[in-house]
Amino acid sequence: MRAMGVSTESPLPSFALLMALVAGSLTTIVTFLMLLQFSRGVAQGLVHERVLKKSTNKVATNIAIGVIGFLIVWPLIQMTSALGGAIQFAFTGVRAPTVGHQFLETIRDQGNNPVTWGLVFTIVILGPLAEEIIWRGAIQQGLKQIGVPRAAAILITATMFALFHWGAVPEYGRAAAIPALAVFGVALGVLMERTGRLWSSFIAHALFNCANIFLFSMLPK
Repeated sequence: MRAMGVSTESPLPSFALLMALVAGSLTTIVTFLMLLQFSRGVAQGLVHERVLKKSTNKVATNIAIGVIGFLIVWPLIQMTSALGGAIQFAFTGVRAPTVGHQFLETIRDQGNNPVTWGLVFTIVILGPLAEEIIWRGAIQQGLKQIGVPRAAAILITATMFALFHWGAVPEYGRAAAIPALAVFGVALGVLMERTGRLWSSFIAHALFNCANIFLFSMLPK
């Protein structure tokens, strides 16, 4: 939307933001699925059935690992955010805002309507899936392919992931949000490496976004 000339002086209208998020997410997901299907080829017969059954069991395991991983890292993310906010307040006297992302502000301003629920679905499901495909599936694995050690690939990807959200975080919320997102990015990278699949990092990412929306909805207006 920005590339097509939409002004950067004001936020995108809610419907335009939803369309941009959905279009970007679906493009990434569909492209990934097409490439995955192309690389796998066509499996047939009993071998296909056995692989499918094994794959289904592995998906369930990876989903459980994603849930556990999120529960483990969530307190660490909150502590990192609180520490960043405390350091900012100590040096500037300005507290980090309660609302730490422009999408949450958009949901708050939009109210209860189809666009709001579309944004929620995109933020909880489509967005995390597309981001995990890009960050953990493409960039992190790409860095390893060119010879970057696994730990360094995780750290680099996590840093890029956090900085990518710079523009979506209010100016005085960055000291709290960006380090927390970097910690979260490391956790997602570790989940991906430990399981070898995107399911675990996607589930943890989706739960993270869902938890933030839930906590935000509990705040007084």
